[in-house]
Amino acid sequence: MKKTKVTEIVHKPLAEQVIKLMQSQINNPKKKWTKPFDSKFGRPQNAKTKLYFKGVNAMLTSFDTYFNKYKYCLYATKKQWASLGNVPKPGAQPLPIVFYKPMYEDSKIVKDKKVLSGAILLYSKSFNLAQTEGDYTPPVFKAGKQYSVDAIDQFVKSTKVDLRHEEEGRCFYNETSDYINMTSKINFKDTIEADATVHYYSTLFHELTHSTGHESRTGRMKKNADKYKWWLTDNYAFEELVAELGSVLFGQQFGIEKTIRDNHIQYLNSWIKALKHDYTLIGDALAQSQKAVDFFTVK
Repeated sequence: MKKTKVTEIVHKPLAEQVIKLMQSQINNPKKKWTKPFDSKFGRPQNAKTKLYFKGVNAMLTSFDTYFNKYKYCLYATKKQWASLGNVPKPGAQPLPIVFYKPMYEDSKIVKDKKVLSGAILLYSKSFNLAQTEGDYTPPVFKAGKQYSVDAIDQFVKSTKVDLRHEEEGRCFYNETSDYINMTSKINFKDTIEADATVHYYSTLFHELTHSTGHESRTGRMKKNADKYKWWLTDNYAFEELVAELGSVLFGQQFGIEKTIRDNHIQYLNSWIKALKHDYTLIGDALAQSQKAVDFFTVK
């Protein structure tokens, strides 16, 4: 991703926060670095439009809500809050929310017609509900229990990805044969971080994200192999980062609080090194993980 004023303002601080949490995980393995994505805050949402934030904006708002101990992950611009009856509190510091502004030029084929020529990455200044005051009443957020396990199972089935249970004790995605293997649910245990059900589905979402990288879907894996040669000889660490973030995004949609898989802790040092080398990598990983989720959820 190209470095610009916007990436400096948005992606760099986010990368620094991720590094901080990853380092904390290494120093204290019992503390999960994915805690900012706790579903108790509600799915990241614009208070005015009711639209859910995606990609980097979902992560920006989740981290901001977590670190500042806000009750809700609800954000809007000053103008949007005004239309809802609220105003930012004196001294409130806004959070940058990125968006692309399309650019048009005269068509070389059709007279007096404008055609899309590109887009500029910009950002707006948004405030969390806790940073405002007024008459706005937030919606009641329900925890993940409102989603049945059957609903998640039906969603995974609708993706038509081959899901097998052939190798006990192992969960993986086989790119060559294009299938996911999940060990039996009885092999997932309750822990301090989450119960067995959450562990199972967050792992399944991780592998489902991997499957979107297949050449018959987004083709992400082959494209990244050359792009990240400076990181590893086979771009697997980057793919793991995309899959972990994809699992978080899938989890937010189904009320599942993501917990990092123990066997992925080995990648933390690699991710930290890579982010320090190029902080815009977090933006690329988030964009690719959102595209992975959208592949199965946006029709």
